[in-house]
Amino acid sequence: MDKLESLMSQYPNITFDFEPMPMKLGGLTVDKEITINSNKTKTEQFQWLLEELGHVETSVGDISDYNEITSMRQEHAARKWGFTHYLSEKDLKDIVKEHPENDYEVAEDLGLQIPYLHEIGFTYGFNFKHATD
Repeated sequence: MDKLESLMSQYPNITFDFEPMPMKLGGLTVDKEITINSNKTKTEQFQWLLEELGHVETSVGDISDYNEITSMRQEHAARKWGFTHYLSEKDLKDIVKEHPENDYEVAEDLGLQIPYLHEIGFTYGFNFKHATD
């Protein structure tokens, strides 16, 4: 079982679908049904799944109008939920204590994309050293 399947197995009351969607759209949650863009890589699908689960856990109502401040706040809360659900601040501190060479090494070990790792780090007040720095 890969980490995507493992994460889904923690939510037996949610229906998960993987379907082609426009590339800009990674996932969509309606009630207890999450659809993830099947055109994305497995890594991207995992990251989007975390956020969509965050919507199940934190969002209320239709938040599709991003011009509304309440929608933007709920979007942020769902994204933050996904970050913190996957990687706690303690876990991140433990990784930093190991003095990794760069953020690429950390992202690869965690199975994440670099920008996603950076967003998690920024959530906890961390910055990562780029390989090009």
